[in-house]
Amino acid sequence: MKKNLITAILVSTSVLFAVSCSKSDYTSPPPGGTNPQGKWIGGHDNGIGGPVLYLELNLNANNAIEVRANSAVSPDIANGTWSWVADSVRATYTYIGSSTTYSLAGKYSTSSKLMNGTIGLGTNTTGAGVFSVTKQ
Repeated sequence: MKKNLITAILVSTSVLFAVSCSKSDYTSPPPGGTNPQGKWIGGHDNGIGGPVLYLELNLNANNAIEVRANSAVSPDIANGTWSWVADSVRATYTYIGSSTTYSLAGKYSTSSKLMNGTIGLGTNTTGAGVFSVTKQ
């Protein structure tokens, strides 16, 4: 009886261990199976009624982000990285020629292809403005 119980425990443990293991660098797809990767265009402002300025977010497959901001004709360009958590995109980026780092967090809708969020300085995702972009 004890031998059967020990065998059953060992088999159960092995099965649980095999099922629970996963690749540590795997990121599950966002809700609805729609990846936020691609070009997003819209605007941003200071969040308290300032002028709405141009904003383009290019979310690349390698988790690199290119931000084009303030003017569609002659934009300020920033580079950084992005990731997603549930239905939200998070990014950190630095404008070329500047040492100032910004971070953003935006919740996106797979049905409307719209992302709204906030921008902050450093690793803060709030405090510097708000944005709204649409996937192209």
